[in-house]
Parts: sequence; structure tokens; C-alpha cells
Amino acid sequence: MLSHLGENIRAFPVRWLLGLIAFFILFADLDLMVSGWFYTPGVGFAHAQDAFPQFVRKGLPRIMIGGVVVLIAVWAYGRFHLGRTLWGISGRVTAFLVSSLALGPGLITNAVFKAYWGRARPSQIVEFGGDAQFTPAALMVDQCASNCSFFSGHAALGFWVFALALLVPVRYRSSAIVASLAFGLMVGVVRIAQGGHFFSDVVFAGVLTVSLSWWLHRKILGSELEPWQKV
Repeated sequence: MLSHLGENIRAFPVRWLLGLIAFFILFADLDLMVSGWFYTPGVGFAHAQDAFPQFVRKGLPRIMIGGVVVLIAVWAYGRFHLGRTLWGISGRVTAFLVSSLALGPGLITNAVFKAYWGRARPSQIVEFGGDAQFTPAALMVDQCASNCSFFSGHAALGFWVFALALLVPVRYRSSAIVASLAFGLMVGVVRIAQGGHFFSDVVFAGVLTVSLSWWLHRKILGSELEPWQKV
């Protein structure tokens, strides 16, 4: 499963990315249809303020980023104070997790796409009670000034769990990968239900984060396993 997944990811950036963009431009109404499942006229996105969606929106980023800060602290303590690897957290593992988080959900998602692509969120467009125009995914437009819809930062953060799954011992890794993708999709669905993102925003977030994480894993860690991954 892992080798097959790797082949698909390596082939993805050229052919499949263009195909994905074309699909969501040709079938742009799919975004409206999926968001419409969670929208009630006169009410809006009724579950936007529910406890669990609010936890996903506000709490999940803090927990996950906080976890990475702890990871860095553990590595630094082991490296500079004890002079050895602590809890199996090596410099390579730390570099992989920090770079995949900083580049995927961080720099590329928030500092590039969400900042400049200008796609209005579902709750902002005319079809769902707002005043902005709906635009297909991947097109650079002017319907949003900042922190825009394309693509989902929360979904990217959810799909970043894929990077953690790549560190699971080999015998359990396939199951961990499936669970990580399900987790990312769950986060994305929550954001769709809140009117914060379209379905395509979630798909592109997943594609970018998974592809980048896989590439960084190959570049930084390669095929060499940490001792605890051989269990």
C-alpha cells in the first residue's frame, strides 16, 4: 500500500493537479451543493456555533501547534542537555515534522493562498445570505480581502496528521495513514458545516498537505527507520 501511495503522490503534481483544477472549474456547482446541505434559509449555517465545531476551529490548532512546540522542547533538551536522543525524537524527526507543518498548513496555505487568492467563504456569498460572488476553486479573484476560503487552513492542519502517520511503526503504518486521512476529512467537513470553506477547499488542502508531507519524509528521513519504528 505504501509504495503504491508513494508512486501516486510522485505522479500527482503535474497531471493530477491540473485535472483536479479542471474538475472543480467544470463542476463548480458541486461546491454549492455540498455547502447547501448544511445551510438553512433564514437561519444560515445552523451548526456553526455548536460546541464541537467551535472546538475544531479554535482549540484544535492550539493543541496541534502546542504539541509541536513540546516536541521541539523535548528534542532540544535531549540534544543539548542530555547529549542524546530522548524518547526517540531525533533531529531528523523534529526537522520533518516542523518543516511539514510550517510549509504546508503554515506558509503555503495561510501566507500564500488564503492571503492572496481572494475566494469568498460560503457564508459570505449571495447564495448563502452574503453579498460576495461565488467563484470556482483555484482561480485568483477579488471577492475576499484577506484570510479567504481557498484553501482550508484547518483542513490542512487536520491532514498534517498524515505526517505523524508516516512515523508510526511499519506494521501499523497503513492503518495510521487511513486514520489520518479520515481525521483530515472530518476536520474539513466540520469547516464546511460552519460555512467556513467549500468542499474543494478541503480537497486541495488535503492534496497539498499529504503530497508535501510525503515528499519531505522521503527527503529528510528517507527509507532509514528510527529504532522504535521497527517494532
